[in-house]
Amino acid sequence: MIALQRSLKPQLNPFRFLLYAEWVMIATCFSFAIMESFGENQVPVQHVLVLAVLSVMAAILPGGKLSYKLLYVGIEIGLIFYGATLGYLHVLPTLYLIVLIQSCFLFKPLMRWIVAGLSFLLFLVHQVRYVQNITLLVEPSDRHLFWMHLIAETLMFGLGLFFVLKLVSTLLSERQAKEALAAAHEQLRQYALQIEELAALQERNHIAREIHDSLGHTLTAQNIQLQTAAKLWQRDPDQAHTFLQQAQQLAATAMQEVRRSVRALREDAEAPPLEEAIAHLAKDFQQGTGVAVSASVKGQTIICPRMSKTLHRIVQEALTNIKKHAQATQVNIQLSTTATDVNLVIEDNGQGFDPNQRSNGFGLQGMQERVAAINGTLHLETKPENGCRIIVKLPLQNHPERHERHPGERIEISP
Repeated sequence: MIALQRSLKPQLNPFRFLLYAEWVMIATCFSFAIMESFGENQVPVQHVLVLAVLSVMAAILPGGKLSYKLLYVGIEIGLIFYGATLGYLHVLPTLYLIVLIQSCFLFKPLMRWIVAGLSFLLFLVHQVRYVQNITLLVEPSDRHLFWMHLIAETLMFGLGLFFVLKLVSTLLSERQAKEALAAAHEQLRQYALQIEELAALQERNHIAREIHDSLGHTLTAQNIQLQTAAKLWQRDPDQAHTFLQQAQQLAATAMQEVRRSVRALREDAEAPPLEEAIAHLAKDFQQGTGVAVSASVKGQTIICPRMSKTLHRIVQEALTNIKKHAQATQVNIQLSTTATDVNLVIEDNGQGFDPNQRSNGFGLQGMQERVAAINGTLHLETKPENGCRIIVKLPLQNHPERHERHPGERIEISP
């Protein structure tokens, strides 16, 4: 039984508004059954059961093997055909539209067209039976109007099948395209992270080679000097002392190499806090350009090293672009945090630009890539002669490593 349930793999209707439309059509047919029960003083049990089963089947679609899907569609078509033979020949056949909608979720395009053709043929069968039952009740003078109405109805049903098929197929294609785009975006983000990790790995490998080539060579030479001094110590102490001095110099050189390598390996870990880094950037910018800079940090900063580095690079790139292009006289940098987000705002009163014409200019593409790599958002507000404002929002919940600071700290770089 469990194996059977797994093989069926039921799934919900992927588009809720289509499911609601199907239920409205079934409810319309159900209303006719209710009206009939009032007229004949009895409940049309068979019609009610058919419509109840169809309403449940509309909400749950089969998955798994093709045979289960074919059986599902066959049962639906059989129920509609049987219900139409009991009555409502002019109403129930419209439920074939429901079968076509669901077949779009279950089959590939060729099979969808087959279901559409079968639905139209069965509709024609019902139309023939309807004509046989109703023709004798139509006055001869009105028969031409009856036939015109019947032909128009048949054409409208055919067009309805065609447009429903195209509509649902388009919706499915659009949904698949969005899913593929989202998957591609996520893959690109993963590639960006991998590239960053590979760059760090390459740097570490470079440092390892440096240690092997420089420190290893120095220690090997020192070992030789010490071995020579040990051999000469009893015979020629003066010459042995010379070798010991050379070994001491080599030891000093080795210590310098060790310190340099460790400093390179721990460069990111020993980076100053983000507040100090931003203050340093603002101070250097102001001294180099003469532009007044105001930098403030509000709230309690809880930022992991990677996010801190990203924000530092964004501020650095923004100040560089302001220096090159903005012709500003005032720059304002605001960093604030909440329980869930880090917000960075960089604003200047420069000449601005048209973002539609220069959307990839001013280093924005690099900023956007850095922000996207850690699931953040970057928003740009600018227009000609009205300055520029960059708003960055980074989520905190995806970054468990954090750096804390006292709340309310504020850094000001006076003009």
